[in-house]
Formats: sequence, structure tokens, C-alpha cells
Amino acid sequence: MALINLLDWREEARQQRQKEFFITLGLMALLAVAIMALVYWIMNNKIAGQEERNQYLTTEIRQLDRQIKEIDEIEKKLAELEQQMEVIQNLQRSRPEVVRLFDELVRSVPEGIHLNSLERKNDQNLTFVGRGETNTRISEFMRKMNSSERLKYKDLKEVEKERKGVPAQVFVLEALQVIPGATPAEDSNNQGGAK
Repeated sequence: MALINLLDWREEARQQRQKEFFITLGLMALLAVAIMALVYWIMNNKIAGQEERNQYLTTEIRQLDRQIKEIDEIEKKLAELEQQMEVIQNLQRSRPEVVRLFDELVRSVPEGIHLNSLERKNDQNLTFVGRGETNTRISEFMRKMNSSERLKYKDLKEVEKERKGVPAQVFVLEALQVIPGATPAEDSNNQGGAK
């Protein structure tokens, strides 16, 4: 039988398989690097896209915040205008009341009473400072005030004799202005409206 040496052929086959293994290993490494680069590029694109959307949302939120601030300022101005309109309307409503008050005052002041000053507080509280010839005249003034439609006697603060000149009584009298037909809520609105 003849002896055949197969070692060379086996050695070559092993080297060929080893070469193919390293080539396959290199190709796999390249493929893994390519896949990682692709995943990295895709993720960076997604992150950049999300950052762009976030930037857009931030810009829109700032714009909406500015608009909200403008709306708040407009609402504040509107409230101020409504208050001013209410004050003007109250003044318009109360304008004829002053004339009526003085007309009623002329009817209520009896002969022998001289008013020196009239002070009006909170659109309702009136303070009269004057002189009366006698206490009876002052009492008559208070009674006429109570029977008046627009005046109500509240309090006689002070009465003292005048020392100089003609004998007379100096008095300080408080009263309320009444608006006929007005509800208490309207009276309080008129109080707060024009001061």
C-alpha cells in the first residue's frame, strides 16, 4: 500500500478556514461599527428634532406669556375704565340731587336762621354751621328738616351763645341727605361713587 501525506492539504485547509474566519470576523466588526454609527446618527437626528420642537414650544410659550400679560393689562385697564364709568354715571345721577338738596334746604330753613357753612361727607352726611336768633328757631329748623323729603335730622352737635354783637345761638347740626325712591344699595353706591 502506498503512503500519501495529507498534512499539507489539511494545513492549507485549516489556514483557509482561519483566513475565512478572520475575514468574517472583520466584516462582522465593520458591520457592527456601521450599525452603531447608523443608530448614533438616527438618535442624534431624533435628539436634534426634539430639541428643535422644544425650542419651537419654548418660543410659542414665551409668545403666549406675552399675550397673557397683554390681556391682563387690558383687563386691568378695562376694570379701571368700568370704575371710571361708574363714577361718572353716579356723578350724572347725583348732579340733579345737589340742586334738589339746595331747593329743599331753602324750604327747610326758617326765618331767623342764618347758615354760615354746609359740609358734605360721603355724599350723605351733611354738617351745618349757622346762627339762630333763638333756641326755638333752631328747634323749628330741626323739625322742618325731619319733615323734609330730602333731609333728615341726625344730631345737634353744639349750641352756644354768641358773645359779640346781636344776641344769637351758634350751632353745629348734622343731617342726612335722603334720595327718595333710591334703595339702600343705591345709596351706598352713591356714597362710594363720588367723594
